Amino acid sequence: MTDGIPDAEATRDALRRLAGTAADTARPPDLRDLRHRARRRRVRSVTAAGLVAAAMVAVPVGVAVMAAPTREPQLAAPAPTAPASPAPSAASPDPSDVPSTATASARATETGGPIQPATEPTIGTRQVKLFLLREQAGQRCPRVVAVTREVPARSVAKEALRALLDGPTPADRAAGLTSAFDGDAHRFRYLKLEGTNARADFTDLDGILAPDDSCEKTKLLEPMRRTLEQFGWIEQARFSIRGDQRAFYADVLHDRVPE
Repeated sequence: MTDGIPDAEATRDALRRLAGTAADTARPPDLRDLRHRARRRRVRSVTAAGLVAAAMVAVPVGVAVMAAPTREPQLAAPAPTAPASPAPSAASPDPSDVPSTATASARATETGGPIQPATEPTIGTRQVKLFLLREQAGQRCPRVVAVTREVPARSVAKEALRALLDGPTPADRAAGLTSAFDGDAHRFRYLKLEGTNARADFTDLDGILAPDDSCEKTKLLEPMRRTLEQFGWIEQARFSIRGDQRAFYADVLHDRVPE
């Protein structure tokens, strides 16, 4: 050193010492540590990439969900209901009892023809005559006698004929009265009015009288004829079987058909 300033040689020695000390303290890097650090970096990179990818996938789904229009709940249409049935009306009247128009003079029957004048009462009951039979001592044929009955006023002539066909009551039988009819109202088909002539029709009259009975007019014709002709609007009563008058007069009564 000269005058307090280190010379160049001393400076170079100091630098060499420092360099030697640094070389002595320096060590080569550990390879296992380097590999461990490299793996950690790769794991972090892969994890980060996975998170980014998942986020990218989730974003469109969320956007789609948010973009999808919300649907309001659909309410089921109410089931169609059947129209309410009309309240039951009163029982329809018998076609034969419906009043005719002002120009008509009688009520209609099942066959479309009149059965009685429209002016006849149809409410309540009426007292009528039925014609039964009473045996006469010493006479071949019985005598025709009248008894009274209460029948519906509606279609009164028809109801009277039906009552006759039902036969005598126990009281009638106790009084000695009989009839060719007994529970035969089911054979009756209809009654209609042709002007002032009434015609009653039957399904049949088979078995009413014995084959050898010769009192057919007294036992069959007269009771029915008188029962119907008691009404003022009937001048003549006629009879038929299934619409054929000959089947009644010729085949049953063994007589001719009235003109």
